[in-house]
Amino acid sequence: MVEHLTKSELAIMEVMWDQEDALTATEIIKVSGDKEWKNSSVHLLVNALLEKKFIEVVGFKKTTKNYARTFKPTMTREQYLTRKVLGHMQPEEKMNIYKKLLKEIDDPESLRDIKRNIDARLKVLANQ
Repeated sequence: MVEHLTKSELAIMEVMWDQEDALTATEIIKVSGDKEWKNSSVHLLVNALLEKKFIEVVGFKKTTKNYARTFKPTMTREQYLTRKVLGHMQPEEKMNIYKKLLKEIDDPESLRDIKRNIDARLKVLANQ
């Protein structure tokens, strides 16, 4: 099960998921668009996300006077949403969801792609 994120933590994660490169806390503020974060608030949120293991330190960037840590998410947006939705479900419930989702797909190529993913997953499990 995935740990709960506050609205502000989720907003920081959304910013990070939308960026390809690792970001410093200052860069998070700059690319946040209409959200006006205080530097101290972002540092608190970043530390909370580090503690919850949603982000990790991946390096350092030289700023005007010192070095700033750079951060990247430890999971994709899709991984987070999947864990959020399925994390608390029993295996039977998950199977029912998968079956219902498959019934919604009308494109044969999409179904073949799903089958390839299932086959790849089965190979991984067979080798464990």
